[in-house]
Amino acid sequence: MAGDCYQANGNFIITQMNDKAFRLCHGVAILARDGRPFGHAWVEKGSLVMDFSNGKNKALPKKKYYELGKIPVKGHKVYKYTPKEAAMRMVKTKHWGPWESKPPR
Repeated sequence: MAGDCYQANGNFIITQMNDKAFRLCHGVAILARDGRPFGHAWVEKGSLVMDFSNGKNKALPKKKYYELGKIPVKGHKVYKYTPKEAAMRMVKTKHWGPWESKPPR
């Protein structure tokens, strides 16, 4: 089952162009259901993480979100983009991401 995390969180970040505190994050998390790593996207603002994937609207403390997803997964970096950087990459690549990594799935 593929989720829509890159598109859903990418759509949100481009609505935040005037707030430089937001970051679109691309990384790898561990899926609780099967314990395996997967590519994932989420949004951060300070110590808060927001995730709009699969029709949800989650907001959790960053520490808790990272703990639940076992982020960062060993061997994988978390890439962070300002709203402007994310929008520029979307236009340049013509896709939602990931842009700088090859996640395991």
